[in-house]
Amino acid sequence: MSTHTQQPVQRIEYIDALRGMTMILVVFAHVEMTSFDFSTPTFINSLFMSFRMPLFFFISGFIGYKASTQWNWSTWWSMSKKKLLIQLIPTFIFGLLYTYLFCHEDFHTFITHNGKLGYWFTIALLEIFLITYTTSTCLYSSNQKTHRKRMLVALILLSGGLFLTKIALKMHPTLNEIGNVLSLHHSFNYFQYFAFGYICSMYRDDFNKLLENKYITAATILLFAAIFYTKQCHISSHVGASMNLWRMLDIASEMIAGYLGLLIVYNTFKTYQSSFTADKKMGKALQYIGKRTLDIYLLHYFFLPYLPQVGKLLQTGHNVTLELAIGGLLSLIVIGICLTVSNILRTSPFLAQHLFGAKKITR
Repeated sequence: MSTHTQQPVQRIEYIDALRGMTMILVVFAHVEMTSFDFSTPTFINSLFMSFRMPLFFFISGFIGYKASTQWNWSTWWSMSKKKLLIQLIPTFIFGLLYTYLFCHEDFHTFITHNGKLGYWFTIALLEIFLITYTTSTCLYSSNQKTHRKRMLVALILLSGGLFLTKIALKMHPTLNEIGNVLSLHHSFNYFQYFAFGYICSMYRDDFNKLLENKYITAATILLFAAIFYTKQCHISSHVGASMNLWRMLDIASEMIAGYLGLLIVYNTFKTYQSSFTADKKMGKALQYIGKRTLDIYLLHYFFLPYLPQVGKLLQTGHNVTLELAIGGLLSLIVIGICLTVSNILRTSPFLAQHLFGAKKITR
């Protein structure tokens, strides 16, 4: 019999709002790439992309840690089964619909495509959860302090090991194909940010206290700005050195920028959390989006308009304010349509359960 007990989830308002903002950034990026037909990211989209996905996985890890969970294989199965139903089935339903109806491709293309034609995120996140659940079960101790120490070491080692495995997969054609089918390139790449969020949640008080240090906050912002500016100016391409060395430095700078960027955004929302409560209009809206990120992610590809003329206008003008205004407004319109469709589909308990992983209502 499982010793895992379901307890009411204590939601953190600024975390829900942060998830909502991150989802807006995801849609914004896809609006620019698909709707505006930008072949390369603009300055503002490059800025958002430097921390957007690391932040999403960080949040998933942060809320994924549950201190009260007593890990055993029965618990592992019940939680893994829940994740499979919530993330895998809806992904295949919407992913295949999008593949057939919009991309005019077949099942084989969807399965073998590294990015699953956009639907890689939930698959990668599922794999990350399964790795974390397995690690938690194998290392479980009833002494919470001991368990946290074991998990800290294991997650750090796994982060490095999986990232190196991702690089190794790309070097072997057969293993690379397997990595594409299972989306391992993404899960192994982003596991580190999930693990970081998990660790920060395990030591939440110390983590938040650390971010309250004014020198650490200043250093984080300045270092992120320096790294991002350097990458934008392509300084490395003008220095005489081996390409392999600069490729390694480029990968390292991307990783560091991801960590620094997510820390800046997280700390901003935590510092001004009173502005993101449910009794504030902006807070209420962001929290609502944050609680429906899965629905929006699964649906938004279907509602991205194709507006290359607008894209040409924005690229010609190089106006960041106009780009943010038009791209942001279109992103919110797409999100609004997704939420409307989601609410209609959710009127059916059967569809709500199988399309979005909603809890089955027992009468």
